[in-house]
Amino acid sequence: MDGMLSHIQEVLEAKNVFERNRKSMKTRALGLVLYHLGVSCRNTSEVVSSFEPVSHEAVRDWYHRAAQIFQIQKAARRIIAVDETKIKIKGRWHILWAAVDIETWDVLGVWITQGRSSFEAYGFIRSVLKKCENKPKILVDGGPWYKPALERLGVDWEHITFGLRNPVEQWFGILKHRINLFYNRWPHNASIKNAQSWIDAFVSMNHLRRC
Repeated sequence: MDGMLSHIQEVLEAKNVFERNRKSMKTRALGLVLYHLGVSCRNTSEVVSSFEPVSHEAVRDWYHRAAQIFQIQKAARRIIAVDETKIKIKGRWHILWAAVDIETWDVLGVWITQGRSSFEAYGFIRSVLKKCENKPKILVDGGPWYKPALERLGVDWEHITFGLRNPVEQWFGILKHRINLFYNRWPHNASIKNAQSWIDAFVSMNHLRRC
């Protein structure tokens, strides 16, 4: 825990994520870690306030800013698994797309859309390929929206249900476990933009924990 806090503190300082220094980076790092692990904003603020006063709204704001901390570097990649799942935002179902490098477990992209068609699949996978120095093989499930998108992109791809696609499926499991800690209140009165920001921060924090 101490090692992770020190690491995140160092990254916050190096990235200059917070322009104002009203709170110490150590305090912010602790708040980020506690909230990321599932402690509510209010309970996190109570714990962190033992060191210096922090509101629960500040904790929420810190977490959204965490999306800036870790950025995937462009690299040559061999195989990427792509999948999508449903998440509820303000009482309505939306589609969350994700792409994971099956060898490094890097989450190369996450994207929330209102629909699920070859148009969204094309846009998402195209954005993921921009983070690759080459054109890796893409693994997908049997969703009919994938074939037209992948053929249009001109990449090597394969329909596979289990096995090599496990990294992206496991990542969705980790994300849904964290979301379930909100007891069906996530994201409460959030816009798609705010939900996207929260998930981007979740991805960023997960990468930092692995570093």
